Amino acid sequence: MLKPYFSKLVIRDKLLVMQLAVLAVAMIIVFTVTVVYQYLSYQRELMQDLYAQMTLIEDNVGSAIAFEDAKAAAETLQSLSINRSIDQAYIVLNNKTQFAGYYDGQHNYLSNKQIQAISHRKDGVHLNRPIKVNGQQLATLYVDANYDKVNARVRVFAFALFFAVVFAIFLARAMSKRVNHVLTEPILYLESLVTNVTKFHNYKQRSSIHSADEIGALSEGINSMLDNIKQRDDQLVKELQHRIVVEKKLDQLAYFDSQTKLPNRHAFTEYLNKCTGVDHAHFYLLMLDLDFFKVVNDTHGHEAGDQLLTQCGQRLRRILNADDAVFRIGGDEFAIVLKAMNTIHDVEKICHRIIHSISQKFMINGQEIHIGTSIGIAQCANSNCSESNLIKHADVAMYWAKSAGKNTYKFYSEEIEKANYHHQRLTTDLQTALKHKQFELYYQPIINVETSEIAGFEALLRWHHPTEGMISPNVFIPIAENTGAITTIGAWVIQQAIAQIKLWQAQFDQALFMNINISARQFFDKRVVDIVGDALQESGVSPASIHIELTESILMEDVEKAVGILKQLRQLGAGISIDDFGTGHSSMSYLKQFPVDTIKIDKSFVRGLPVDNVDTAIVEAIFALAKSLKFDVVAEGVETKQQFACLKLKKCSKVQGYLFSEPVPADKIEAYLVKSSKLTYQ
Repeated sequence: MLKPYFSKLVIRDKLLVMQLAVLAVAMIIVFTVTVVYQYLSYQRELMQDLYAQMTLIEDNVGSAIAFEDAKAAAETLQSLSINRSIDQAYIVLNNKTQFAGYYDGQHNYLSNKQIQAISHRKDGVHLNRPIKVNGQQLATLYVDANYDKVNARVRVFAFALFFAVVFAIFLARAMSKRVNHVLTEPILYLESLVTNVTKFHNYKQRSSIHSADEIGALSEGINSMLDNIKQRDDQLVKELQHRIVVEKKLDQLAYFDSQTKLPNRHAFTEYLNKCTGVDHAHFYLLMLDLDFFKVVNDTHGHEAGDQLLTQCGQRLRRILNADDAVFRIGGDEFAIVLKAMNTIHDVEKICHRIIHSISQKFMINGQEIHIGTSIGIAQCANSNCSESNLIKHADVAMYWAKSAGKNTYKFYSEEIEKANYHHQRLTTDLQTALKHKQFELYYQPIINVETSEIAGFEALLRWHHPTEGMISPNVFIPIAENTGAITTIGAWVIQQAIAQIKLWQAQFDQALFMNINISARQFFDKRVVDIVGDALQESGVSPASIHIELTESILMEDVEKAVGILKQLRQLGAGISIDDFGTGHSSMSYLKQFPVDTIKIDKSFVRGLPVDNVDTAIVEAIFALAKSLKFDVVAEGVETKQQFACLKLKKCSKVQGYLFSEPVPADKIEAYLVKSSKLTYQ
């Protein structure tokens, strides 16, 4: 309630209010403690006085009681009248009869019932003491007193103390106002100075305060700020004059990138030609390509991408020496010429620093963005190197850095050149491989753990190259992804796998199912749902017999879009399996969004069963998760009887792996099924 009023006060009044508040609280505490202490002191004095008088009476009335002289005893009790705190005093014999008494200055005999009530009174002070003669108790002395005198003394004391406290508060207020004036006067002076400077833009004014405290430091800071502002104004005048000269050099802007303010490709080409034209030239060319930059553009927009490029250029410039040069040569590509590096080790250190810097988070429009960079390095060690060859070699090395997993660097070498040639040849051959029927589907059985029967299959693509033989999918699938051929190849795989399971269901068992792997580029192609639907309709296979396998990393590329595609596939009736589960980056909040039927435990976790405690714990956690979400579980990569026994003990429903069969052609699968629906250990 008082906060709005307090906030409107000037600092001098705020200090005064706070000081008086603290003082008032302190005075109240002191007042209360002092009054209580004084009250207790007066009580103690009263008790001491009463005990002294009772001792005196005891000494004087013993003989009167012995001789049954009640009058003498009453006269002795009458001496208590000088103490106005005593209301009454009685001597009661051992037979509970009153021997003598005193009441308000005159004795008064009480009945036995009244004597009994003396000790039961709740108010005032009630004391008693035995009266003994020669060690024998003859009677008991009772004394009743009041606190009237004590209370009167305390009231007088409290009244006097209250006026003293009030006087002290008024005195403190007067002193605080003076002290606050001394303390706040410099602050108000500085406030007035800043207000005048702001209002009239007179930056020549300076503070005259030069004390050694914080206010003096503030004064110096204000003076320093005013000096800087004046220097800035003077500098602006010079820059305006210099602008005329700068305008004559506008043609040089053709050599700079407008977004990052770095030299552009034209400047890069001229600079590289100049460097290679020097006798005994020795330098390193680094070609950089930002990893996942397209994802940033697609997700956050081109404006965010432009800001990201600008910040990347700034980070690169801070890393390099003054003799080195950095260029933006287009898109998300940068080039760096290192002239101050003498050894490959020095270049590697620079590459590590670049990768580390670019890998740190970027804050764009309040959003946290992470990217990486792949670096290709070419060396010019003599005057025979040309600009075109250097760029070509660095580009080749950069491509292999991306192929090696991105966010790394590679030096150009003859081996890389040969690998690049081989890669280019495979890329060309891949375009006609489907037309020439060089692809074949292999199938790996999926085994029911309880019955050891073949429950279904996973379709796996193989490429029979006419000159190089069998080529691993790990080699040709990334090429197909990059070239876009994966869409056509993937459609063929879907059609062949569905047609094959239709055939086996008709020949052997209608319950057999087929798992079909789909790559990232194929999955996010808008035609994938139609391709699966058309193949199902053409074959007449029950959609429940088809399970689409996707890795966690594919689903996490674009969660919202992935959920939409998965729901469309589920509407067709197809099942959804997450392959290599546990190796991706999906969280529980995302996992429950995906309409998934099955999770496949990656072979990297199965490999350690049952001896590796970590793998065992991970597998048990996956089983528990699957049970709670009502997912089916398939364990991949089962290669030993011990692994199979462990999974069977943990109630795993299905497994696949070399323990039962490696991926084999369709005719060998048919041989399995003709012989028996069960597969024994290999």
